[in-house]
Amino acid sequence: MTSGFLALARRRWLGAVALGLLTLLCAVAVSFRLRLDPNVAALLPDRGEAAALRRYLRAFGGSDLAVLLVRGEEPEDVAAAAASLAQELRRRPTVELVAHRIDVRGPGEPMLVWRHADARARGRLAGALEPAAMRARLRHSRALLLAPGAAAAAELIGRDPLRLGELLAEPGGGASVRPGAGVQPDGSFASDDGRARLVMIRPKGQALRGADARAFVADVAEPIAHARAAHPQTRFGLSGGHAIAAATERMLLSDMALSGTASLLLAAAAFALVFRRVRALVAVMPPLVLGTLWTAGIAAAMPRGLSAVAVAFMSVVVGVGIDTGVHVYAALLAARQEGHAPRDAARLACRRTERPVLVAAIAAAAAFAALGLSEIGALRQLGILCAGGELLTALAILWVTPAIGAWLERRPCAPPRPPRWTHAAAALTSSRGRAVAFAALALLPIAAVALGFGPGFSESIVGLRPDKLEPLAVEREIQRVFGGRPGGWVVLVADADPLAARARADRIAERLGAMAADVESLDSLTAMAPAPSTQLARLAERDALDLRAKAAALRAALIDTGFAAERFAPVLEAMQHPSRELVRLEDLRQGEAEIFVSRFLGQDGPDTLVALYVQPRPGPASEARVEQAVRAVDPRAAITGYGRLERTLRVSLGRDLPRVGLLAGALVLLALSLSLRRARDVLLALLVVVAEIAIVLVLIRALGIPLHAYDALVLPVLLGVTVDEGVFLLHGARRAGGPDAVEQTLRTEGPLVAATALTTAAGFAGLLLCDFDGLRHLGMVGALGSVIGLVVALVVVPAGLRLARRRPTS
Repeated sequence: MTSGFLALARRRWLGAVALGLLTLLCAVAVSFRLRLDPNVAALLPDRGEAAALRRYLRAFGGSDLAVLLVRGEEPEDVAAAAASLAQELRRRPTVELVAHRIDVRGPGEPMLVWRHADARARGRLAGALEPAAMRARLRHSRALLLAPGAAAAAELIGRDPLRLGELLAEPGGGASVRPGAGVQPDGSFASDDGRARLVMIRPKGQALRGADARAFVADVAEPIAHARAAHPQTRFGLSGGHAIAAATERMLLSDMALSGTASLLLAAAAFALVFRRVRALVAVMPPLVLGTLWTAGIAAAMPRGLSAVAVAFMSVVVGVGIDTGVHVYAALLAARQEGHAPRDAARLACRRTERPVLVAAIAAAAAFAALGLSEIGALRQLGILCAGGELLTALAILWVTPAIGAWLERRPCAPPRPPRWTHAAAALTSSRGRAVAFAALALLPIAAVALGFGPGFSESIVGLRPDKLEPLAVEREIQRVFGGRPGGWVVLVADADPLAARARADRIAERLGAMAADVESLDSLTAMAPAPSTQLARLAERDALDLRAKAAALRAALIDTGFAAERFAPVLEAMQHPSRELVRLEDLRQGEAEIFVSRFLGQDGPDTLVALYVQPRPGPASEARVEQAVRAVDPRAAITGYGRLERTLRVSLGRDLPRVGLLAGALVLLALSLSLRRARDVLLALLVVVAEIAIVLVLIRALGIPLHAYDALVLPVLLGVTVDEGVFLLHGARRAGGPDAVEQTLRTEGPLVAATALTTAAGFAGLLLCDFDGLRHLGMVGALGSVIGLVVALVVVPAGLRLARRRPTS
């Protein structure tokens, strides 16, 4: 297994040239090609409803609207700020379209309102054309004309004396289908009290291209600053796909730099504190940085960039990779203490540690590689990078550390004094009774977890939408002010025929629009531009009402209520010969209504996608009825959205965890068998990692650490990462032999395994400084597992060795 490596070591100049070229290539790749992927789709499973959400993000996420929230105490000041800001934004080079209001006047001919009316609205329209209803509505119209400030009402009533347009959105049971929330009667995007307004922006470029997102956010910062200076009492907040992508990228860059640096410093401090030889860092850190750089080169080669969770690779590689340096340098010191010359000691250290550290590195790499079975692309990416990083840092340390260490340890080395804590650790299991008691105590959590005392799964959504991301905070504020709540659904219709896709979406909207008891809100394209076939069907239903007779009834009602019927001749003529003119999507796209059209229509490959945004009423019963209604109308429609994602992620985790755990366990068992080659020792090492995982699960529940799809899969990885402690203790006991093998092993190997475990914990602990919740929780679980693994190894291995020792015969 190591002959090739040793042969390469004998050709140092060739190896140095090759390593130099490799390092230079990786440095260039990291400098110019390493990029972060702010696309949340990488954090989603590859199938089920999450796959539909990935498709939605592909089609709509890249061209997502930006939303600017303007808030203040004075409605007039807020309105002025929104209007001036919209005007200035129109001149920005990264802005394609801006709207702070839309035209809500509707069609000039009242008989065309049927085109936009859902089933309930069409029922109200038909009812309004009954003679008694006509007279009631006309009397109300007359009252409006006699009220103060009736100029605007006069224009409306002149075109539509029955005010049929109002029936599309009548309060208290009006049409549930709407183009979007927050549209006031004057067309402004404002709250009811006027103290909050929205400016809708369609940026140029793609939100999922980092350069486009950064350019847009930087470009609009200047107009926002101008508006803030002109309206100091007004507050502004930017949300939407471009703002979220830019903020996510900034967060990931900050997290990667901060956690990587913190992990390096914490690991170095733990190494110096436990290993008690600070200058050894000079021999260990350069190859560790080298291996991390090579791993970053792999990350730079990933075509889609580095996902949010995979950013953790640097901290993990630093923490886990330094383990090899601990054992290699300790072997070098041991060889020097035996009297070997520095260069001979370096070669001897490499020869003595090559097999165990490579086996340990392969075991850890195999556990990380097991993440390749995950349905979540980001976790697969993390597994590849950590597996590669573990092997590359191990090889770099075996190559570089002995040579530097030989130069550092030119003077004779005195054997170090064992730390005091090793005596205390040995005393814990110094008798068979103590060994049984402490071993049982360490293994007790296994039974506790088996009886159901482990933690449940927490919400995985925190890994997708971090709480500290400012644009998401703005999004939550918009939901609070304008209505709505988290948990909305997206119903996605895909079809190669754009008209067919729109017609299918119309049928779903028609059905859900009639379910007021179960549907809280429904935003759909059909409120603005129904498919031509939908419009024709609705106009046919209108024409079946015998509008000629209705026109005669309206003339009589106008006269009876005091109106001059001749003034409404165009209206009466339109009723006798109703228009069948259709709303054309192309016409809408020429005006500001396009700002809404792009929210509902997208393209994914050859398919046109139509999105409907549904907010079911709270409760599983309503949700079930809404889902059944969608399935009944269109079985091919997909239902997705962040509101449904939690269930999908739990299902995905339920599939991933057993697969990854079994593969990681099998690979670790294989590595243990190859390394230890004794059934007793393999069993002890397995007991260590199983007890460790059980204790970690109990502590996760006790400490309230969230356990979700993005940190739960660290648990099977810990099998490979923390198995080293037990393996090296068992190897040390085998070398020591004799009745005091346990005490001698704890004195010699105890400090080394403590150093490896604590440096690994330090690497994971660096992630605690991340703003991204998924990374922070991953760091918590990893650091806790590394420390617990050390404690369990220091108890279970000595206890097992003492209990397995034969009692002396009298």
